Amino acid sequence: MLPIFSAEELHSVVGGKLVRGNWEINGISIDTREIKKNELFIAIKSKRDGNDFILSAIKKGAMAAIINRVPIGLPSNFPYILVKDSKKALHDIAKYSRRRYKGKLIAITGSVGKTSTKDILTKMLSVFGRTHSSPKSFNNDLGVPLTLANIPRNTEYVICEIGMNSKGEIKPLSKLASPNIAIITNISIAHLASFNNVEEIAHEKATICLGLQKNGLLIYSTDNHFQDLIKSFIIEKKIHTLTFGLNQTANISLKNVSFLNNKSFATLLINNKIFSDFCIGTLGLHQLINCLSSVGVILHYNLDPKIALNELKNWVPRYGRGRFLDLVLNKKSKKIRIRVIDESYNCNPTSLNASFEILKSTNFEETKKLPRKIVILGDMLELGDNEKEFHRQISKNENIKFFNTIHCVGLLTKELYAELKEEKKGLLVEKPQDLILHILSNIEDGDIYLIKGSNSIGLSFIVKKLYGLNNNCI
Repeated sequence: MLPIFSAEELHSVVGGKLVRGNWEINGISIDTREIKKNELFIAIKSKRDGNDFILSAIKKGAMAAIINRVPIGLPSNFPYILVKDSKKALHDIAKYSRRRYKGKLIAITGSVGKTSTKDILTKMLSVFGRTHSSPKSFNNDLGVPLTLANIPRNTEYVICEIGMNSKGEIKPLSKLASPNIAIITNISIAHLASFNNVEEIAHEKATICLGLQKNGLLIYSTDNHFQDLIKSFIIEKKIHTLTFGLNQTANISLKNVSFLNNKSFATLLINNKIFSDFCIGTLGLHQLINCLSSVGVILHYNLDPKIALNELKNWVPRYGRGRFLDLVLNKKSKKIRIRVIDESYNCNPTSLNASFEILKSTNFEETKKLPRKIVILGDMLELGDNEKEFHRQISKNENIKFFNTIHCVGLLTKELYAELKEEKKGLLVEKPQDLILHILSNIEDGDIYLIKGSNSIGLSFIVKKLYGLNNNCI
C-alpha cells in the first residue's frame, strides 16, 4: 500500500507545530478501537476528548497523531502535530485530499438505502478499477471528511455517503465532497424529529445538488411525490439527470420481479427497453431497486452493465442491514437450525415494511416444514411528534398475518403491542437483555427471526448472542 500523506505534507495542510517529522501514514483514524498500524490518529474533542486516548492509539500501532493538547504520559519519541482545532484539521485534510484526487466521486444520500447502495456500487465499480468507499456508515460531519481524507493513491472511483439528522447538514458535506455524480436513493419518513414534514426532508436531501460539479449528474428515484421540488434544484444548477424506480417511465426500471431460494430476480429495463435479467444474493425488492441507481453510474461512465450486474449474484447486505445468518444450535442434545435476518442497525416505517416483505418470503430451502416466523422489533426513533402513532400503525401491516409472534423491545413499541392481536403477542420488554432467556428457552428447529430496530435500542446484543451460540449448546 502506498502512503497517502507525509508528515511535511500534512503539516503544510493543517499548520500548527510539527514535532518529530520524517514519517508517512497509510491511513487516518479518529477511533482507537478501529485504528490500524501506521495510521494517523486525529484526536477529536466530541462527547469524549480524543486526546485522552492517545496511548491506546500508540499501542494499536499509530504512526503519529494530530492533537490539540499534549496528553500526560505521551512518549517523548512519539511524533505529532499540535493544532488549535483537530476537527478543523480533519476537514482541511479532507479538502486537500479531494482537490488532489483526480478520479470520479459519487455521493449518495436518501432516507433509507444509502449504505446498501454504496456497497452495491462499490462491488460493481471495483471490477472496472480501484474503488474507495468508507467501511462503515460514515456519512456525517466526521464520517464524510474521514472518507475523503483516506482516499488512497491511484484510486479511480470514490463513493461517499452523505446523511443528515437536522436541517442544513447535507449542503456543506456535498460541497466538501464535490461529487461528479449525486444519488438520492429515496425520500420517506425518517428523522422527522428535526423536520416539520416529509417535504422538508425532501428539500434537505435535494441540497446534495448544490455541491455537484459543473455538468454533474443527479440520479434520483421517481418513486416519490417530490419530483417538482427536485427539478427546481436541477434547473438552478443546470445539471444532467437520470431517473430510476418501479415506474417504467423512469430511465432505469424493473419488471418480472421474483424471489426464489432466498435470492431476488428481475429484468432490467433501460428507457423502457429490456436490457438484461439479473439476480442478487439476498431477498428484497428494495435491494433490487438499490441496484438501479448504481446501474445509472455504470451507464454514465460507459462501463458494461452486464459485467457489473454479474458481480451481484452473490452480493449480500452487511451485518445489521439485512444479512442472513444461518445458525446451528445444540439444544437438549439435538441440533436445531435457525435463520436470523439481522436488521438491527436501523428502523423507520419504510424500511420496516421492506423487512416484513423479506420475512414473509424467507424459507429454509431444504425442508417442506413451515417455519415459525418471529419478529423481534425495537423502537423506531427520531420520528417526531407522531412517533407513537407510527408505532401503532405497524399493527395494520398486512404482512403481520404471516408471522407467528412479535416481541416488542423499548418504550415506544408498547404502542404497537397494545394494538396487536393476542395470538401475535410475544413479550413486551424495555431492554434486549430482558428477552434473550425467553428466546433461548423457546427456540425451535426451523425458526426464522427478523431482528429490527433503531441502532441505539441495542438489538445487536441479541444477534451477537445467537451468533455466539452457533455450533454450541444453549
